[in-house]
Amino acid sequence: MTDDIYLKLAEILDSLPNGFPRTESGVEIQLLKKIFAPDEAELFCDLKMAKETAAEISRRTGRPLQGLDEKLNDMWWKGQIECDPTGDEKRYNLVPWVVGIFEFQVRNMDEEFARLHVEYIKTVGLFFMKKKPQVMQVVPIEREVPDHNETLPFAQVSALLERSQSFAVNECICKKQAGLIGRECSKPREVCLLIAEKPGFYDNHPMAGRLITREEALSILGRAEEAGLVHMTANMQQGQWFICNCCGCCCSQLLAAKFGWKGAVNSHYFARIDASLCTNCGLCSDTRCQVKAIDAGDGHRVVNEEKCIGCGLCASTCPAGAVTLIHKSADRIIQPPRDEKEWYRIKARNEKKDISRFE
Repeated sequence: MTDDIYLKLAEILDSLPNGFPRTESGVEIQLLKKIFAPDEAELFCDLKMAKETAAEISRRTGRPLQGLDEKLNDMWWKGQIECDPTGDEKRYNLVPWVVGIFEFQVRNMDEEFARLHVEYIKTVGLFFMKKKPQVMQVVPIEREVPDHNETLPFAQVSALLERSQSFAVNECICKKQAGLIGRECSKPREVCLLIAEKPGFYDNHPMAGRLITREEALSILGRAEEAGLVHMTANMQQGQWFICNCCGCCCSQLLAAKFGWKGAVNSHYFARIDASLCTNCGLCSDTRCQVKAIDAGDGHRVVNEEKCIGCGLCASTCPAGAVTLIHKSADRIIQPPRDEKEWYRIKARNEKKDISRFE
């Protein structure tokens, strides 16, 4: 009987637009058991995607109000649900597996969890990228963007930081996972930025590994660029709450792009190499490109423009100044959804899923 609640939880997660596909091995149920006690799984299944106070959840579900806020707060700190801690009362909601429960396990992940999740992603990983809109979009290195006046705010790290008032940094869960299974990444780990437009949002917040200032956030982005990490954020025009700095050896989206999954991430630029300037040093292809989109040509390097994600890492370190970022033409641009709610609606429509009961 105990497994029934985990099967129900898996069904709820899979009914969300992001999905949580089942496997023949049932490894996903083992993952859920690592994260949720049976009573926590039951409470998760009673929640909605829309944020509610404990009192509102009590009235809607018939659950006793006494102790409910404390239970929900405990689940928030365990990375099982989401919470808006601002305002007079905390408001809680369920979250998908990605981006959501998995990323929220950064403090709790151990070797067993890491190995279970790697097994799960190997089996079903491409499902999460199969239907548009993409989960993530690339934000290029800003100084390499030639048409600053045409760049929209969601494609500028400076604009994302400028409209935010709360900042924190956490360990990258992808790099932590790789390290736990013996595939340690040499690139910096403390590079996952959290941003919020509300002041004080990350004060006493479970995801806030370390509170930082806007200036420190910019410094971390600079170090990430130097280390060859790709800036990515949520694939929407407003409401971003994170800026990931990812590598092609740990990040599932970049791994998919590296191995030829077209459109694994949304991007607005691509790189182009001027053959007359290129010295064929190989720095761009051998060291900087995280998705293997640069090939050896006849005496110079050549960008595979269909595979390129337009991050700017190659342009930022080309000693000959031979690489330029080019804005994609209108027919190749996939405009991000306006906000998270629109993202869910479009994803649900493309996945043929009904999320009305979660709104």
